[in-house]
Amino acid sequence: MSATTPLTQRSDSDVGSLDFRKARKRSLNGSVSLRDLGYVLFPVKFLVLNLPVPCDLFIPVVIKGDALPTFVKILERGQLFTDTWKITFKQHRLDEVYVQSHDRHLLESYFQEAIEAMPENEERFNWQKSVILYNYGEFVAGHIYNDVHQEGHEKRSLQWAEAVGKFLQMKRVSISVFYRFFAKNYEIFSHSVHVALMAMTFCTFLGWRSEDVIRLGVAGVWHDIGKLWVDALILSSSSLLSQEEFAVIMKHPQTAFDHLESRGQLDTDQLAAVLQHHESMDGTGYPQGLRGTEIHPFARVLHICDCFDALTTHRPYRRAVTPFKALRLMEREMKLSFDRHLLYKFIQFLGS
Repeated sequence: MSATTPLTQRSDSDVGSLDFRKARKRSLNGSVSLRDLGYVLFPVKFLVLNLPVPCDLFIPVVIKGDALPTFVKILERGQLFTDTWKITFKQHRLDEVYVQSHDRHLLESYFQEAIEAMPENEERFNWQKSVILYNYGEFVAGHIYNDVHQEGHEKRSLQWAEAVGKFLQMKRVSISVFYRFFAKNYEIFSHSVHVALMAMTFCTFLGWRSEDVIRLGVAGVWHDIGKLWVDALILSSSSLLSQEEFAVIMKHPQTAFDHLESRGQLDTDQLAAVLQHHESMDGTGYPQGLRGTEIHPFARVLHICDCFDALTTHRPYRRAVTPFKALRLMEREMKLSFDRHLLYKFIQFLGS
């Protein structure tokens, strides 16, 4: 394992003495990854200003002649992440830091603590809370989709959805609060966060019970987990899929259902949402060809949100369209696929 170089705790006045020049040279020889060396990635964008960092943070520095990088500690647990640090990272184009694997559990409560540190009823903190909640979702989903078999993922996704649900109930916010952070380049984990946030905000707009909004949010995080069992070459294909390749894609809701049912953590409504999120009201969807009221309400909502996000993010096979064009396509060319009442309300919701 690579040696760790501990530094004394640094104050803002010491930031200028750090040498970041080699911090981004992370390419390693052979099949060794930074995770193999005992470190996990923690994007700088997840750090919250003026909040103590949850654990020691490192950057990998490649020293000439060494086969493996040396991890240099740049912030110690409990040290404030200040504007000075943020500016320094930006100047050096450093957008990733690393955490020792055994400290990863400390990251899980970091976002909760950050949200609780924000005053409850001050509007000026809404934006900051929405940033934290979005990043928190990416953190949770990123770990789920990176290691689907790890224990505790369902609990983490529930804790995130509960935090979002509480925020939505208190603020009655519109989707624009979150949408500004949505990634335009498709990643399976960020897509799942987008769909979950859209579904939760939409159903809050519809007046759904808070507990149902939260359960739907958890299902949204997990809805595409079945794609982890699909060949990456099929998922990343920029050309039209063959009939055989599309048949493989069509199995992902059933694969997700089977995996989640075996873990016994999601309820029957959530499992139905995952299984049926590609079912269409006219019976042309998959994997079961359900129609109309045979499709669970959770799944009908996910179907709309999933399609909207798919159209408005860049995919290997086509460029993203604007939200306006996406809604026009959904209303004019795909309307038989969706619950007509929910689609009308969704258009109303995005314009609110």
